[in-house]
Amino acid sequence: MDAGGTQTDRLLIDAVACERRIALIRDDRLTRLWIDRGGPARFDIHLGRVSKILPEMAAAMVALDGIADGLLPFDRVDGPLHEGQWVIVQISRLGFEDKGPKLTGRIAIEGLGMILRPHEPKGSGSGVIELPRKLKDEDRRASLSALFRGLVAREESITLRSLAIDWDDAALTGELKQLRAVWARAQTALASPVKPVLVFKALSDADQMIERHVMAGRECMVDGADEFVRLRGLLRARGFEADHLVRHDGARLLFDDQDIEDDIATALQLRVPLPGGGWIAVEQTTALCAIDVNAGGSDADHDQARRAEQVNLRAAPEIVRQLQLRNIGGLVVIDPLRMAGKASRDRFETALRDAFGPEMDGAVQFGGFTRLGLFELTRQRGGIALAELMHAFRPDPVPTRAAALNAVLRSVTRDVRAGQAGRYRLHVAPEMVDTLAPGSSGQQILERAMGMAPELAADETLSRADYRLEKL
Repeated sequence: MDAGGTQTDRLLIDAVACERRIALIRDDRLTRLWIDRGGPARFDIHLGRVSKILPEMAAAMVALDGIADGLLPFDRVDGPLHEGQWVIVQISRLGFEDKGPKLTGRIAIEGLGMILRPHEPKGSGSGVIELPRKLKDEDRRASLSALFRGLVAREESITLRSLAIDWDDAALTGELKQLRAVWARAQTALASPVKPVLVFKALSDADQMIERHVMAGRECMVDGADEFVRLRGLLRARGFEADHLVRHDGARLLFDDQDIEDDIATALQLRVPLPGGGWIAVEQTTALCAIDVNAGGSDADHDQARRAEQVNLRAAPEIVRQLQLRNIGGLVVIDPLRMAGKASRDRFETALRDAFGPEMDGAVQFGGFTRLGLFELTRQRGGIALAELMHAFRPDPVPTRAAALNAVLRSVTRDVRAGQAGRYRLHVAPEMVDTLAPGSSGQQILERAMGMAPELAADETLSRADYRLEKL
């Protein structure tokens, strides 16, 4: 989920509800969107128990704390496994749809500035130190190598991140100590196991991306006091200035003020207009994502072949943008307008390749054009697709409870910022009352926004994402 990016990229973080929405703005357009609701993260470390051996899959199922059993391949763990065995495992890929997470027994403890692998494969000898390739200053490489040679233990591996090249010795030593403490907790849990337990909660992909962005000095605007304070504290703890971190305190919500809500709405629709005319249809199914390019309404051109190529070349970057915004992975089949020559098809493929950029280094694989003129590609899955986060399909799409709760919280906050103050009764659908009950995170958010918690009332006439404020 690496945002990549340039010095001019901006992050907008909406943290006024029970979820964080993070928007990456590049060239004044929404390029990527992340929705973080907590839960399992890649690199979480668990003490688990082998629940079943699957010889036909060369793997074992491992019971974990609070989430579905994970799949542990035999080639990702040292030694044989048996049912009932306690193991230290790490999530290497999050679960999706009806599949549980994929696990590894090769532990890599992720820090902000480095990665600690407490046990390298047998025979690796003395500790391993890996410094960033981009570090060209030989004096700095020598000083870092000397520092870590005095710190790294036998059969231990440390990979330094580019972000930490300029950290002082105390900061580097302190983080290594913290990462070793994580491994010590895991070993303690393994020594006297009682039940599966989460040993280490890793930073989510969204948190890692945010921290890389702000540490690089790129602009970040935050709507939400707690998130702003957290990020400012992170910068100051590392000795960085926080001038590029801005708190949004306008009368409107940040995503309303920056027109991001409209882009999110478009990313949930079937049809997306193209600049200069024409449109694409994006239809996601269980098996694949089908994308159709259409010329309707596009600028007229008497040469039909040239017109088809122009529309296809306009469609290519928008296709990539929609795949990224919607977080669509797996097989993607594109039906572009018919192009007669190989040169035109090559230009279309190049336009797609350029739009994907760094993702072409492994996350995206091109299958190319088929005999029927379709273009096939695969994109690595990176969590849950936007449509699945926002909608439950039964059979018509309706907001999920989590999406509905956050929509209500943002809407009420929007009303309060518009000047509605005082005591209120909040009417919501009956199924949503418990999500805003006393002690819930939803009620705490409302209390902070309104100055006091509103009275709650169930209203059977309201749908899941609707509400009504009644002045008392």
